Amino acid sequence: MIMLDCRILERNFQRIATDVIGPKRLEAYAAEVVAHLDADYCYVVQERDEWTATVLFSTASAESLPAFNPVQLTEMTGESPFFHQQPFVARRALKSLFGTCKQVSGFRLEHYTFKGWILIGWIEPVEHTTFDIENALFRFGDKVLINYLSLQRIALEQQYRFLFSVVPQAIVLINELDDVGWVNQAAIELLNLEPDELRPPAAALSAGMLALRNRTLNKEAIQETAAQLLSNPNFMSKEWIWTFPEQVLSVLTRPIHSPYFKGRIWLFNDVSELYTKTQQLTEANREIENLISVIAHDLKSPLATLSFIFNFLPMHGPLNDEQTENIEYGQKTIKRGLDLIDSIVYFNKLISSNQPLTMYDVELDDLIDVVVDGFAAQAYQKEITIHRQRTDQPVLLHTDPESLVRVLDNLISNALKFSPFGRQVYVETEWRGPELTIAIRDEGPGISPDDRVKLFRRFQRLSAQPTNNEGSSGLGLSIVKSLTEKMGASVEVDSTLNVGTVFRLVFPAEYVRIGDEEEVGNDRA
Repeated sequence: MIMLDCRILERNFQRIATDVIGPKRLEAYAAEVVAHLDADYCYVVQERDEWTATVLFSTASAESLPAFNPVQLTEMTGESPFFHQQPFVARRALKSLFGTCKQVSGFRLEHYTFKGWILIGWIEPVEHTTFDIENALFRFGDKVLINYLSLQRIALEQQYRFLFSVVPQAIVLINELDDVGWVNQAAIELLNLEPDELRPPAAALSAGMLALRNRTLNKEAIQETAAQLLSNPNFMSKEWIWTFPEQVLSVLTRPIHSPYFKGRIWLFNDVSELYTKTQQLTEANREIENLISVIAHDLKSPLATLSFIFNFLPMHGPLNDEQTENIEYGQKTIKRGLDLIDSIVYFNKLISSNQPLTMYDVELDDLIDVVVDGFAAQAYQKEITIHRQRTDQPVLLHTDPESLVRVLDNLISNALKFSPFGRQVYVETEWRGPELTIAIRDEGPGISPDDRVKLFRRFQRLSAQPTNNEGSSGLGLSIVKSLTEKMGASVEVDSTLNVGTVFRLVFPAEYVRIGDEEEVGNDRA
Protein backbone atom coordinates (compact mmCIF):
# COMPACT_ATOMS: atom_id res chain seq x y z
CA MET A 1 0.00 0.00 0.00
CA ILE A 2 1.16 3.53 -0.87
CA MET A 3 0.78 6.01 2.03
CA LEU A 4 -0.23 9.57 1.03
CA ASP A 5 0.70 12.79 2.84
CA CYS A 6 -2.53 14.83 3.11
CA ARG A 7 -0.56 17.81 4.45
CA ILE A 8 0.70 18.35 0.91
CA LEU A 9 -2.89 18.29 -0.38
CA GLU A 10 -3.99 20.80 2.28
CA ARG A 11 -1.13 23.20 1.44
CA ASN A 12 -2.08 23.05 -2.23
CA PHE A 13 -5.71 23.73 -1.32
CA GLN A 14 -4.64 26.82 0.65
CA ARG A 15 -2.61 28.04 -2.33
CA ILE A 16 -5.61 27.61 -4.64
CA ALA A 17 -7.86 29.51 -2.20
CA THR A 18 -5.37 32.42 -2.34
CA ASP A 19 -4.58 32.45 -6.06
CA VAL A 20 -7.76 31.29 -7.83
CA ILE A 21 -11.18 32.99 -7.77
CA GLY A 22 -14.66 32.20 -9.09
CA PRO A 23 -15.77 28.95 -10.76
CA LYS A 24 -12.15 28.10 -11.69
CA ARG A 25 -11.42 27.39 -8.03
CA LEU A 26 -13.49 24.18 -7.96
CA GLU A 27 -11.74 23.00 -11.12
CA ALA A 28 -8.34 23.60 -9.47
CA TYR A 29 -9.37 21.74 -6.30
CA ALA A 30 -10.57 18.77 -8.35
CA ALA A 31 -7.38 18.66 -10.42
CA GLU A 32 -5.37 18.62 -7.20
CA VAL A 33 -7.41 15.70 -5.79
CA VAL A 34 -7.11 13.73 -9.04
CA ALA A 35 -3.33 14.21 -9.03
CA HIS A 36 -3.05 13.41 -5.32
CA LEU A 37 -4.96 10.12 -5.70
CA ASP A 38 -3.60 9.19 -9.14
CA ALA A 39 -7.23 9.06 -10.31
CA ASP A 40 -8.65 9.31 -13.83
CA TYR A 41 -12.05 10.90 -13.17
CA CYS A 42 -13.62 13.24 -10.63
CA TYR A 43 -17.26 14.27 -10.44
CA VAL A 44 -19.31 16.49 -8.16
CA VAL A 45 -22.92 15.25 -8.24
CA GLN A 46 -25.95 17.04 -6.78
CA GLU A 47 -28.98 15.03 -5.69
CA ARG A 48 -32.14 16.81 -6.85
CA ASP A 49 -34.54 14.24 -5.39
CA GLU A 50 -34.69 10.52 -4.63
CA TRP A 51 -34.75 9.60 -8.33
CA THR A 52 -32.72 12.37 -10.00
CA ALA A 53 -29.13 13.58 -9.77
CA THR A 54 -27.12 15.94 -11.97
CA VAL A 55 -23.37 16.39 -12.53
CA LEU A 56 -22.28 19.86 -11.42
CA PHE A 57 -18.62 19.34 -12.25
CA SER A 58 -16.60 16.80 -14.23
CA THR A 59 -12.89 16.47 -15.04
CA ALA A 60 -13.77 14.10 -17.87
CA SER A 61 -15.81 16.36 -20.17
CA ALA A 62 -16.56 20.05 -20.58
CA GLU A 63 -19.99 19.16 -21.97
CA SER A 64 -22.93 18.86 -19.60
CA LEU A 65 -23.91 15.31 -18.77
CA PRO A 66 -27.51 14.13 -18.62
CA ALA A 67 -29.35 13.66 -15.33
CA PHE A 68 -29.36 10.12 -14.01
CA ASN A 69 -30.92 7.90 -11.34
CA PRO A 70 -28.66 7.88 -8.24
CA VAL A 71 -30.00 4.64 -6.75
CA GLN A 72 -26.64 2.78 -7.17
CA LEU A 73 -24.81 5.61 -5.40
CA THR A 74 -27.35 5.50 -2.56
CA GLU A 75 -26.88 1.75 -2.17
CA MET A 76 -23.08 2.04 -2.15
CA THR A 77 -23.15 4.84 0.43
CA GLY A 78 -25.14 2.88 2.99
CA GLU A 79 -24.81 4.12 6.57
CA SER A 80 -21.30 5.59 6.11
CA PRO A 81 -20.72 8.72 3.99
CA PHE A 82 -17.64 7.08 2.39
CA PHE A 83 -17.61 4.09 0.07
CA HIS A 84 -14.89 2.31 -1.91
CA GLN A 85 -15.54 -0.43 -4.45
CA GLN A 86 -13.00 -2.66 -6.21
CA PRO A 87 -13.82 -4.29 -8.50
CA PHE A 88 -16.55 -1.90 -9.63
CA VAL A 89 -19.26 -2.71 -12.15
CA ALA A 90 -21.32 0.29 -13.32
CA ARG A 91 -25.02 -0.17 -13.82
CA ARG A 92 -26.83 1.55 -16.65
CA ALA A 93 -27.28 4.88 -14.84
CA LEU A 94 -23.53 5.23 -14.05
CA LYS A 95 -22.09 3.86 -17.30
CA SER A 96 -21.71 7.36 -18.78
CA LEU A 97 -19.57 8.31 -15.74
CA PHE A 98 -17.60 5.20 -14.86
CA GLY A 99 -18.16 2.74 -17.67
CA THR A 100 -14.38 2.08 -18.05
CA CYS A 101 -13.45 2.25 -14.35
CA LYS A 102 -12.49 -0.80 -12.28
CA GLN A 103 -12.23 1.12 -8.99
CA VAL A 104 -14.53 3.86 -7.64
CA SER A 105 -14.69 5.83 -4.37
CA GLY A 106 -17.27 8.32 -3.21
CA PHE A 107 -18.08 10.64 -0.33
CA ARG A 108 -21.63 11.70 0.55
CA LEU A 109 -22.21 15.41 1.17
CA GLU A 110 -25.12 16.29 3.48
CA HIS A 111 -25.85 19.98 3.99
CA TYR A 112 -29.15 21.86 4.14
CA THR A 113 -28.11 23.79 1.01
CA PHE A 114 -26.50 20.89 -0.85
CA LYS A 115 -26.95 17.11 -1.01
CA GLY A 116 -24.87 14.93 -3.29
CA TRP A 117 -21.57 13.06 -3.74
CA ILE A 118 -17.92 13.52 -4.64
CA LEU A 119 -16.94 10.63 -6.92
CA ILE A 120 -13.44 9.47 -7.91
CA GLY A 121 -12.76 6.78 -10.52
CA TRP A 122 -9.69 4.79 -11.62
CA ILE A 123 -9.44 2.89 -14.92
CA GLU A 124 -6.92 0.63 -13.23
CA PRO A 125 -6.81 -0.10 -9.50
CA VAL A 126 -4.30 1.80 -7.34
CA GLU A 127 -2.48 0.82 -4.15
CA HIS A 128 -3.79 3.64 -1.90
CA THR A 129 -5.35 2.91 1.48
CA THR A 130 -9.06 3.59 1.92
CA PHE A 131 -8.13 5.82 4.88
CA ASP A 132 -6.05 8.11 2.62
CA ILE A 133 -8.75 8.18 -0.06
CA GLU A 134 -11.49 8.99 2.48
CA ASN A 135 -9.29 11.66 4.10
CA ALA A 136 -8.64 13.32 0.74
CA LEU A 137 -12.33 13.23 -0.28
CA PHE A 138 -13.39 14.56 3.15
CA ARG A 139 -11.07 17.57 2.74
CA PHE A 140 -12.22 18.08 -0.85
CA GLY A 141 -15.85 17.87 0.33
CA ASP A 142 -15.34 20.89 2.60
CA LYS A 143 -13.95 22.87 -0.33
CA VAL A 144 -16.88 21.83 -2.55
CA LEU A 145 -19.45 23.03 0.03
CA ILE A 146 -17.59 26.29 0.67
CA ASN A 147 -17.24 26.93 -3.05
CA TYR A 148 -20.91 26.10 -3.67
CA LEU A 149 -22.09 28.38 -0.89
CA SER A 150 -19.78 31.14 -2.12
CA LEU A 151 -21.18 30.92 -5.65
CA GLN A 152 -24.73 30.83 -4.26
CA ARG A 153 -23.99 33.93 -2.22
CA ILE A 154 -22.59 35.73 -5.27
CA ALA A 155 -25.63 34.74 -7.34
CA LEU A 156 -27.98 35.85 -4.56
CA GLU A 157 -26.14 39.14 -4.19
CA GLN A 158 -26.43 39.76 -7.92
CA GLN A 159 -30.16 39.03 -7.76
CA TYR A 160 -30.54 41.43 -4.84
CA ARG A 161 -28.56 44.08 -6.68
CA PHE A 162 -30.83 43.72 -9.69
CA LEU A 163 -34.03 43.77 -7.65
CA PHE A 164 -32.83 46.70 -5.58
CA SER A 165 -31.87 48.66 -8.68
CA VAL A 166 -35.24 48.36 -10.46
CA VAL A 167 -37.56 49.35 -7.59
CA PRO A 168 -38.25 53.08 -7.31
CA GLN A 169 -38.41 53.05 -3.49
CA ALA A 170 -35.30 53.73 -1.45
CA ILE A 171 -34.39 50.51 0.39
CA VAL A 172 -31.96 50.23 3.31
CA LEU A 173 -30.93 46.99 5.03
CA ILE A 174 -29.03 47.41 8.29
CA ASN A 175 -27.29 44.32 9.65
CA GLU A 176 -26.54 44.55 13.38
CA LEU A 177 -24.12 41.61 13.07
CA ASP A 178 -21.99 43.42 10.48
CA ASP A 179 -20.53 46.89 10.10
CA VAL A 180 -22.03 47.44 6.65
CA GLY A 181 -25.51 47.73 5.21
CA TRP A 182 -27.26 47.21 1.91
CA VAL A 183 -28.80 50.05 -0.10
CA ASN A 184 -30.09 50.55 -3.62
CA GLN A 185 -29.41 53.48 -5.95
CA ALA A 186 -32.55 55.32 -4.82
CA ALA A 187 -31.34 55.15 -1.19
CA ILE A 188 -27.88 56.42 -2.19
CA GLU A 189 -29.49 59.51 -3.73
CA LEU A 190 -31.96 60.01 -0.85
CA LEU A 191 -29.34 59.66 1.92
CA ASN A 192 -26.57 61.44 -0.02
CA LEU A 193 -24.19 58.46 0.23
CA GLU A 194 -21.09 57.79 -1.83
CA PRO A 195 -22.05 57.10 -5.49
CA ASP A 196 -22.33 53.38 -6.40
CA GLU A 197 -21.52 52.36 -2.82
CA LEU A 198 -24.18 49.67 -2.45
CA ARG A 199 -22.73 48.38 0.84
CA PRO A 200 -21.92 51.53 2.80
CA PRO A 201 -20.47 51.47 6.33
CA ALA A 202 -22.97 51.55 9.19
CA ALA A 203 -21.67 54.94 10.32
CA ALA A 204 -22.34 56.48 6.90
CA LEU A 205 -25.86 55.03 6.88
CA SER A 206 -26.65 56.38 10.35
CA ALA A 207 -25.35 59.82 9.42
CA GLY A 208 -27.39 59.86 6.20
CA MET A 209 -30.63 58.82 7.92
CA LEU A 210 -30.13 61.34 10.74
CA ALA A 211 -29.53 64.13 8.23
CA LEU A 212 -32.68 63.10 6.35
CA ARG A 213 -34.76 63.15 9.54
CA ASN A 214 -33.41 66.56 10.51
CA ARG A 215 -34.75 68.02 7.25
CA THR A 216 -38.34 67.00 7.99
CA LEU A 217 -41.11 69.45 8.84
CA ASN A 218 -42.87 67.11 11.30
CA LYS A 219 -39.93 66.29 13.58
CA GLU A 220 -42.05 65.97 16.75
CA ALA A 221 -44.38 63.36 15.25
CA ILE A 222 -41.41 61.45 13.83
CA GLN A 223 -39.62 61.60 17.18
CA GLU A 224 -42.63 60.04 18.95
CA THR A 225 -42.58 57.06 16.60
CA ALA A 226 -38.78 56.84 16.77
CA ALA A 227 -39.04 56.57 20.57
CA GLN A 228 -41.28 53.51 20.15
CA LEU A 229 -38.71 52.01 17.78
CA LEU A 230 -35.89 52.52 20.26
CA SER A 231 -37.83 50.99 23.14
CA ASN A 232 -39.19 48.03 21.16
CA PRO A 233 -36.77 45.99 19.00
CA ASN A 234 -39.74 44.34 17.27
CA PHE A 235 -41.38 47.64 16.32
CA MET A 236 -42.98 47.76 12.86
CA SER A 237 -44.29 50.91 11.22
CA LYS A 238 -47.21 50.95 8.80
CA GLU A 239 -47.87 54.53 7.76
CA TRP A 240 -45.03 56.65 9.09
CA ILE A 241 -45.14 59.94 7.21
CA TRP A 242 -42.02 62.11 6.85
CA THR A 243 -42.87 65.53 5.42
CA PHE A 244 -40.31 67.71 3.63
CA PRO A 245 -40.67 71.08 1.91
CA GLU A 246 -40.31 69.42 -1.51
CA GLN A 247 -41.76 65.93 -0.95
CA VAL A 248 -43.59 63.52 1.37
CA LEU A 249 -42.22 60.07 2.21
CA SER A 250 -44.09 57.09 3.58
CA VAL A 251 -41.62 55.13 5.72
CA LEU A 252 -41.97 51.42 6.44
CA THR A 253 -39.57 49.67 8.79
CA ARG A 254 -39.58 46.23 10.37
CA PRO A 255 -37.05 43.90 12.02
CA ILE A 256 -35.47 40.91 10.27
CA HIS A 257 -34.23 38.00 12.37
CA SER A 258 -32.58 34.87 10.99
CA PRO A 259 -29.57 32.70 11.92
CA TYR A 260 -27.44 34.77 9.54
CA PHE A 261 -29.01 38.21 9.69
CA LYS A 262 -30.18 40.35 12.55
CA GLY A 263 -31.18 43.85 11.67
CA ARG A 264 -33.87 46.01 10.14
CA ILE A 265 -35.19 46.94 6.72
CA TRP A 266 -36.24 50.47 5.86
CA LEU A 267 -38.32 51.40 2.83
CA PHE A 268 -38.83 55.04 1.84
CA ASN A 269 -41.68 55.55 -0.64
CA ASP A 270 -42.30 58.92 -2.29
CA VAL A 271 -46.03 59.59 -1.87
CA SER A 272 -45.93 63.32 -2.59
CA GLU A 273 -48.48 63.24 -5.41
CA LEU A 274 -50.81 60.91 -3.54
CA TYR A 275 -50.46 62.95 -0.33
CA THR A 276 -51.25 66.20 -2.17
CA LYS A 277 -54.32 64.71 -3.84
CA THR A 278 -55.46 63.24 -0.53
CA GLN A 279 -55.11 66.62 1.13
CA GLN A 280 -57.07 68.27 -1.69
CA LEU A 281 -59.77 65.60 -1.48
CA THR A 282 -59.94 65.94 2.31
CA GLU A 283 -60.32 69.70 2.00
CA ALA A 284 -63.01 69.30 -0.66
CA ASN A 285 -64.87 66.80 1.54
CA ARG A 286 -64.62 69.17 4.49
CA GLU A 287 -66.15 71.99 2.41
CA ILE A 288 -68.93 69.67 1.25
CA GLU A 289 -69.63 68.55 4.83
CA ASN A 290 -69.74 72.18 5.98
CA LEU A 291 -72.10 73.05 3.13
CA ILE A 292 -74.38 70.12 4.02
CA SER A 293 -74.43 71.24 7.66
CA VAL A 294 -75.31 74.81 6.67
CA ILE A 295 -78.09 73.64 4.35
CA ALA A 296 -79.40 71.25 7.01
CA HIS A 297 -79.55 74.01 9.61
CA ASP A 298 -81.20 76.37 7.14
CA LEU A 299 -83.85 73.77 6.31
CA LYS A 300 -84.64 73.14 9.96
CA SER A 301 -86.19 76.56 10.50
CA PRO A 302 -88.83 76.44 7.70
CA LEU A 303 -89.71 72.83 8.62
CA ALA A 304 -90.28 73.90 12.22
CA THR A 305 -92.46 76.76 10.95
CA LEU A 306 -94.53 74.37 8.83
CA SER A 307 -94.97 72.10 11.85
CA PHE A 308 -96.23 75.06 13.88
CA ILE A 309 -98.71 75.98 11.12
CA PHE A 310 -100.02 72.39 10.93
CA ASN A 311 -100.51 72.39 14.72
CA PHE A 312 -102.27 75.78 14.55
CA LEU A 313 -104.76 74.90 11.75
CA PRO A 314 -107.21 72.84 13.90
CA MET A 315 -107.66 75.84 16.19
CA HIS A 316 -109.51 77.75 13.41
CA GLY A 317 -112.43 75.38 13.38
CA PRO A 318 -113.34 71.79 12.84
CA LEU A 319 -111.60 69.89 10.00
CA ASN A 320 -113.05 67.15 7.88
CA ASP A 321 -111.45 63.68 7.73
CA GLU A 322 -109.46 64.38 4.54
CA GLN A 323 -108.02 67.62 5.99
CA THR A 324 -107.10 65.87 9.23
CA GLU A 325 -105.43 63.03 7.29
CA ASN A 326 -103.45 65.51 5.16
CA ILE A 327 -102.24 67.37 8.26
CA GLU A 328 -101.14 64.11 9.91
CA TYR A 329 -99.30 63.08 6.73
CA GLY A 330 -97.66 66.51 6.62
CA GLN A 331 -96.55 66.23 10.25
CA LYS A 332 -95.05 62.78 9.53
CA THR A 333 -93.19 64.15 6.52
CA ILE A 334 -91.87 67.09 8.55
CA LYS A 335 -90.73 64.70 11.31
CA ARG A 336 -88.85 62.62 8.73
CA GLY A 337 -87.19 65.75 7.40
CA LEU A 338 -86.18 66.90 10.88
CA ASP A 339 -84.87 63.41 11.73
CA LEU A 340 -82.83 63.39 8.52
CA ILE A 341 -81.40 66.82 9.33
CA ASP A 342 -80.50 65.71 12.84
CA SER A 343 -78.77 62.61 11.43
CA ILE A 344 -76.80 64.67 8.89
CA VAL A 345 -75.70 67.20 11.49
CA TYR A 346 -74.78 64.46 13.97
CA PHE A 347 -72.85 62.43 11.41
CA ASN A 348 -70.90 65.46 10.15
CA LYS A 349 -70.00 66.28 13.74
CA LEU A 350 -69.03 62.67 14.37
CA ILE A 351 -66.57 62.36 11.45
CA SER A 352 -65.09 65.83 11.82
CA SER A 353 -64.61 65.86 15.60
CA ASN A 354 -61.46 64.42 17.14
CA GLN A 355 -62.78 64.70 20.68
CA PRO A 356 -62.59 61.41 22.62
CA LEU A 357 -65.74 59.79 23.90
CA THR A 358 -66.66 59.99 27.58
CA MET A 359 -66.04 56.40 28.67
CA TYR A 360 -66.99 54.92 32.05
CA ASP A 361 -68.49 51.73 33.47
CA VAL A 362 -72.25 51.31 32.93
CA GLU A 363 -74.61 48.48 33.91
CA LEU A 364 -75.39 47.00 30.50
CA ASP A 365 -78.72 45.30 31.17
CA ASP A 366 -80.32 48.47 32.55
CA LEU A 367 -79.11 50.52 29.58
CA ILE A 368 -80.43 48.03 27.02
CA ASP A 369 -83.77 47.73 28.87
CA VAL A 370 -84.27 51.50 28.68
CA VAL A 371 -83.58 51.50 24.93
CA VAL A 372 -85.86 48.50 24.27
CA ASP A 373 -88.71 50.02 26.35
CA GLY A 374 -88.54 53.10 24.11
CA PHE A 375 -89.66 50.97 21.13
CA ALA A 376 -92.68 49.41 22.87
CA ALA A 377 -95.23 51.56 21.00
CA GLN A 378 -93.60 51.03 17.59
CA ALA A 379 -93.42 47.27 18.18
CA TYR A 380 -97.03 47.14 19.39
CA GLN A 381 -98.20 49.00 16.27
CA LYS A 382 -96.67 46.24 14.07
CA GLU A 383 -97.60 43.37 16.44
CA ILE A 384 -93.90 42.57 16.90
CA THR A 385 -92.54 41.08 20.13
CA ILE A 386 -89.08 42.18 21.27
CA HIS A 387 -87.32 39.41 23.21
CA ARG A 388 -84.49 40.13 25.65
CA GLN A 389 -81.74 37.64 26.49
CA ARG A 390 -79.27 38.54 29.24
CA THR A 391 -76.04 37.03 30.50
CA ASP A 392 -76.13 34.89 33.66
CA GLN A 393 -74.34 37.57 35.68
CA PRO A 394 -74.65 41.36 35.54
CA VAL A 395 -72.12 42.99 33.22
CA LEU A 396 -70.35 46.32 33.60
CA LEU A 397 -69.31 47.69 30.21
CA HIS A 398 -66.69 50.43 29.90
CA THR A 399 -68.21 52.58 27.20
CA ASP A 400 -69.74 55.90 26.25
CA PRO A 401 -73.43 55.33 27.15
CA GLU A 402 -74.72 58.12 24.88
CA SER A 403 -72.97 56.59 21.86
CA LEU A 404 -74.06 53.05 22.75
CA VAL A 405 -77.68 54.18 23.11
CA ARG A 406 -77.56 55.78 19.66
CA VAL A 407 -76.07 52.62 18.14
CA LEU A 408 -78.66 50.34 19.74
CA ASP A 409 -81.42 52.80 18.83
CA ASN A 410 -80.44 52.64 15.15
CA LEU A 411 -80.13 48.84 15.07
CA ILE A 412 -83.39 48.11 16.92
CA SER A 413 -85.21 50.75 14.86
CA ASN A 414 -84.00 49.07 11.64
CA ALA A 415 -85.02 45.63 12.91
CA LEU A 416 -88.56 46.90 13.53
CA LYS A 417 -88.75 48.91 10.31
CA PHE A 418 -87.82 46.03 8.01
CA SER A 419 -89.69 43.27 9.85
CA PRO A 420 -93.15 42.29 8.56
CA PHE A 421 -96.13 42.51 10.91
CA GLY A 422 -96.36 39.84 13.59
CA ARG A 423 -92.69 38.76 13.56
CA GLN A 424 -90.11 38.59 16.36
CA VAL A 425 -87.06 40.75 17.19
CA TYR A 426 -84.36 39.54 19.59
CA VAL A 427 -81.89 41.63 21.60
CA GLU A 428 -79.32 39.20 23.01
CA THR A 429 -76.31 39.74 25.24
CA GLU A 430 -73.86 36.82 25.13
CA TRP A 431 -70.28 35.86 25.90
CA ARG A 432 -68.06 34.76 23.02
CA GLY A 433 -64.96 33.57 24.79
CA PRO A 434 -63.59 36.61 26.65
CA GLU A 435 -65.51 39.00 24.37
CA LEU A 436 -69.01 40.32 24.96
CA THR A 437 -71.52 40.52 22.10
CA ILE A 438 -74.79 42.41 21.79
CA ALA A 439 -76.84 40.94 18.93
CA ILE A 440 -79.99 42.45 17.38
CA ARG A 441 -81.71 39.73 15.35
CA ASP A 442 -84.81 40.14 13.19
CA GLU A 443 -87.00 37.98 10.95
CA GLY A 444 -87.01 40.41 8.06
CA PRO A 445 -86.20 39.99 4.35
CA GLY A 446 -82.45 39.66 4.87
CA ILE A 447 -79.68 41.54 3.03
CA SER A 448 -78.69 40.65 -0.53
CA PRO A 449 -75.00 40.20 -1.50
CA ASP A 450 -75.17 43.39 -3.58
CA ASP A 451 -76.50 45.34 -0.61
CA ARG A 452 -73.82 43.92 1.73
CA VAL A 453 -71.15 45.81 -0.23
CA LYS A 454 -72.75 49.22 0.40
CA LEU A 455 -74.22 48.46 3.82
CA PHE A 456 -72.23 50.99 5.90
CA ARG A 457 -71.87 53.69 3.27
CA ARG A 458 -73.58 57.04 3.67
CA PHE A 459 -76.91 57.79 2.00
CA GLN A 460 -77.26 54.27 0.64
CA ARG A 461 -80.74 52.96 -0.03
CA LEU A 462 -80.94 49.15 0.04
CA SER A 463 -83.29 46.95 -1.97
CA ALA A 464 -85.28 45.98 1.14
CA GLN A 465 -87.88 48.57 2.11
CA PRO A 466 -89.61 49.39 5.45
CA THR A 467 -92.82 47.44 5.85
CA ASN A 468 -95.05 50.20 7.30
CA ASN A 469 -93.99 53.25 5.27
CA GLU A 470 -91.35 54.19 7.87
CA GLY A 471 -88.69 56.70 6.88
CA SER A 472 -84.97 56.06 6.49
CA SER A 473 -82.17 58.64 6.33
CA GLY A 474 -79.55 56.33 4.80
CA LEU A 475 -77.13 57.37 7.57
CA GLY A 476 -78.08 55.05 10.43
CA LEU A 477 -75.63 52.22 9.72
CA SER A 478 -72.81 54.68 8.91
CA ILE A 479 -73.34 56.18 12.35
CA VAL A 480 -73.44 52.68 13.88
CA LYS A 481 -70.09 51.70 12.36
CA SER A 482 -68.34 54.98 13.21
CA LEU A 483 -69.54 55.05 16.81
CA THR A 484 -68.88 51.36 17.38
CA GLU A 485 -65.27 51.74 16.26
CA LYS A 486 -64.86 54.85 18.40
CA MET A 487 -66.03 52.82 21.41
CA GLY A 488 -63.26 50.28 20.70
CA ALA A 489 -65.69 47.61 19.47
CA SER A 490 -66.56 46.14 16.08
CA VAL A 491 -69.78 45.38 14.24
CA GLU A 492 -70.52 42.11 12.43
CA VAL A 493 -73.38 41.22 10.10
CA ASP A 494 -74.91 37.81 9.36
CA SER A 495 -77.85 37.68 7.01
CA THR A 496 -79.86 35.10 5.08
CA LEU A 497 -82.36 36.17 2.42
CA ASN A 498 -85.99 35.62 3.45
CA VAL A 499 -84.86 34.46 6.91
CA GLY A 500 -83.50 37.52 8.70
CA THR A 501 -80.45 39.52 9.75
CA VAL A 502 -78.23 39.72 12.83
CA PHE A 503 -76.17 42.81 13.65
CA ARG A 504 -73.65 41.96 16.35
CA LEU A 505 -71.60 44.43 18.41
CA VAL A 506 -68.40 42.81 19.68
CA PHE A 507 -66.64 44.34 22.70
CA PRO A 508 -63.07 43.16 23.55
CA ALA A 509 -62.39 41.67 26.97
CA GLU A 510 -60.60 44.78 28.28
CA TYR A 511 -63.88 46.76 28.09
CA VAL A 512 -65.96 44.21 29.99
CA ARG A 513 -66.11 42.90 33.53
CA ILE A 514 -68.62 41.04 35.65
CA GLY A 515 -70.10 43.21 38.37
CA ASP A 516 -71.30 42.02 41.78
CA GLU A 517 -74.77 42.85 43.03
CA GLU A 518 -73.57 45.67 45.28
CA GLU A 519 -71.62 47.29 42.48
CA VAL A 520 -74.52 47.02 40.06
CA GLY A 521 -76.91 48.36 42.68
CA ASN A 522 -74.72 51.43 43.26
CA ASP A 523 -74.50 51.98 39.52
CA ARG A 524 -78.26 51.86 39.19
CA ALA A 525 -78.68 54.25 42.07
